[in-house]
Amino acid sequence: MNIKTRNILYFLALIVVSILTSCNSHDIDGEKVYYVSWNEGSGKNETLIQGADAETFKELVHSAYAVDKNSVYYEAGKLIDANPKTFVSILDYYGKDNKYAYKGGDKIDGADGNTFEVIEGGPYSKDNKDYYFDTISMKVSDLKTFKILNQISDFGYWAKDKNYYYLSGKKYPLADFETFEKIDNGYAKDKMQVYFQDSIVIGADANTFKTIEYAYGQDKNSKFKGQFKLKIKDPNSFEVLQFGYSKDKYFVYENDSIIEGADPNTFEFIGASMWTKDKKSYYYKSKLVSYVDYASFRYLDYHYAIDKNNVYYDDQIIEGADSKTFKHIEGSQDGKDKNGCYRYGEKVDCKVLLEDE
Repeated sequence: MNIKTRNILYFLALIVVSILTSCNSHDIDGEKVYYVSWNEGSGKNETLIQGADAETFKELVHSAYAVDKNSVYYEAGKLIDANPKTFVSILDYYGKDNKYAYKGGDKIDGADGNTFEVIEGGPYSKDNKDYYFDTISMKVSDLKTFKILNQISDFGYWAKDKNYYYLSGKKYPLADFETFEKIDNGYAKDKMQVYFQDSIVIGADANTFKTIEYAYGQDKNSKFKGQFKLKIKDPNSFEVLQFGYSKDKYFVYENDSIIEGADPNTFEFIGASMWTKDKKSYYYKSKLVSYVDYASFRYLDYHYAIDKNNVYYDDQIIEGADSKTFKHIEGSQDGKDKNGCYRYGEKVDCKVLLEDE
């Protein structure tokens, strides 16, 4: 999945969450206060807020937060140490009082409420003495040079100052602040070395290093997956496939291991399954499956496959199943043939399948 696709999915998820949470509210019924939420599966849910004072209870601008004369609440929970007299909501998921700051119902570690502010909607925030990621104090070593590198996750959230780079709130030493940059697919580099998430990519040439795609990179000498140098026979013909597979003109690889006997020129994937094949053999999870009939083998769906001799669940033969009459039941882990019914590759009473229809 590329960065653009991940970002689109991220924003779609935010929209869904926003729609669902916008339907949530607090409800006062006599002397009792409830938090009312909605769920697509269960519908309306009411949770009693223990100890809430109905007479003084009120929602704030961002309605997940509320106060009464004694306490501050986020949804149905009471905020620890929060002052209802000074508490304000900042965003749907952030609030503060004159001493502390909160994300959702959790106190942000060490944050000063008086100077606290959220940066571009989160997940970063700051006060006059530190930066924060979600509820974690980042313990930034140099506030003057601190710089946020991305606001949308790309293998985590990246930032830097003159001494460290920060990944989702945790800090790691860097070699050169001025040239340190986040590339993509989990990689970063400066003029002296290459990084993959929280690790140095040992042996990588920073001047020529570039990313290939998902968690793969290369320099003038070698190919890498994550922080590890790949043992590829011919880097010049190296090609990333999918699901952790790659190849060169000599071999097919799963991660850093050669798939023995696989032909790189004809190697292909079978749908979205764990089955692969080349011009002469089938493989399951990169292991040769020598007992299938190559000419008649056919992957069905939901782990099931057949050839002229057998029915398979993953790479296991289903004993007694008849491949000539076997039918996979669409959208399920079930199948049936003239001899009986099957679920997850195991024979079951056909009544079980009928009961679930």
